[in-house]
Amino acid sequence: MSKAFTKEDAGGEDVVLPPRPRPASGEKRYITAEGYRAMQEELAALSVPLAREEKEALALGGEAQARERARRARQLAAILEEVQVTEVPDETRVFFGAWVTLEDEDGEETTYRIVGPDEADVKAGRLSVESPLARALLGKEEGESVRVERPRGVIEYTVTQVSYRPPTS
Repeated sequence: MSKAFTKEDAGGEDVVLPPRPRPASGEKRYITAEGYRAMQEELAALSVPLAREEKEALALGGEAQARERARRARQLAAILEEVQVTEVPDETRVFFGAWVTLEDEDGEETTYRIVGPDEADVKAGRLSVESPLARALLGKEEGESVRVERPRGVIEYTVTQVSYRPPTS
């Protein structure tokens, strides 16, 4: 299977990503401008005719890869038609699109960007606005704390920084 459609776990094995649940009819889905552009680029790459070497590799892998490539292109096209790109406000509170630096109970700092579910990737620092942590953070300011229930128990985070510009580190 193409690496474009898989995610590597710690063991190095390919794991197929499950499709995202579809929203209720009429429900707005938001996305950052960067996420929208990334999806457009991926769709464009999937729409480009394959080079001879890629066609040969695809032929060796069978029809399954070709079907997966077409399925992903249809999925991206549908997502791009449904989502609404949001403009990020210049605010001091946490809202959609914010980069938020959090300090946990052990003093460890982590920075996340609050994004739409279609562009979320926790390992890359992109937290879905629909996640429990993001929902708890919405509207908070620097210095405020949130408590979030996790499978391992409740954890408290303190907001140490809110920005609507990418971190410079």
